[in-house]
Amino acid sequence: MLDPTIETATSATDQDLRPRAKTLSWMASMSVAAGEMRAAEGYLLELLAWCAFADRDIVEDVTTDL
Repeated sequence: MLDPTIETATSATDQDLRPRAKTLSWMASMSVAAGEMRAAEGYLLELLAWCAFADRDIVEDVTTDL
């Protein structure tokens, strides 16, 4: 039996990645508010890439648990 204090989330399915998307969106919004369009563009491109190429097994795991 493994010690629960030693276990960590090592794969994308073991952790919730939605806070990353929210953070990128928030950073883009703050950059626009500050007039930093290039920075906002970078955050939005990173968000787009994350949405396009993120591990899709997370969605499958959530639907099978219901």
